[in-house]
Amino acid sequence: MIEKVLSDLIINKVTGIYTRYSGENESSKRIDRPMWSVTFKYEGETEYLCKGKKYISNINNPLILPKGSDYEWKCTKAGHFCAIEFDSELTCDEIIPFNLQNPDKLMKIYKQLEQKQIVKPLSYKIDLMKGVYDVISLLLNSMVKNYIPSKKQEKIKAAIDYIALNYNKKIKNDELAKLCTLSTAHFRNLFKEVMEISPISYIHTVRISKAKEMLRSDFKNISDIAYSLGYSSIYEFSKTFKKHVGISPSQYTKNNMLS
Repeated sequence: MIEKVLSDLIINKVTGIYTRYSGENESSKRIDRPMWSVTFKYEGETEYLCKGKKYISNINNPLILPKGSDYEWKCTKAGHFCAIEFDSELTCDEIIPFNLQNPDKLMKIYKQLEQKQIVKPLSYKIDLMKGVYDVISLLLNSMVKNYIPSKKQEKIKAAIDYIALNYNKKIKNDELAKLCTLSTAHFRNLFKEVMEISPISYIHTVRISKAKEMLRSDFKNISDIAYSLGYSSIYEFSKTFKKHVGISPSQYTKNNMLS
């Protein structure tokens, strides 16, 4: 998924931030793009063609042009555009389009980045990278806003949010059902239908995901991790971890050290 590609992006370096004018009918072809770029056409309009698909770049439709992509572009309406170029190990062969109802925030971040690049304060390289992450986050969130969850998903949202904040506490189906204003039986069945897993199993999944993060860090004391995640004993934690991961926490730590 495109969202997964963007969420996994690790920026190595910001290589360029500039504003450029393109005249009507100006065109070009790009093969194996060497850098990632966010392009934002705030005047006029440009058409891009990539893998047989047409993409429009204008004031409400910024694009991400990925490293490794092949495409052609043609300016259909003359005007200025902003570009933010950066490098990452990840590649992608498809242009990534977005729709922004209010592009002012994107333009504000861009102007701040351009100013930092020109003035070059002591922290400007860090500031530039942070700014690019802010842009990607803004664009990703625009995709989320355009996604309309089903009524069933909306009904269990309060439970999902509560688990995210309280996964290390003892949580019962009754209290989750109450948050969703549903009977316990109805909540449990609806949750499993939407998430394809029971509420309690989901809680354990979140905990084990957090456990794996901790086991890969400098804090590898299994006893401390077990209690931090809300398990009553190392035995309960180890049993649950092995059920979900297939190996014990200690073996997971060992494998991580070898990799």
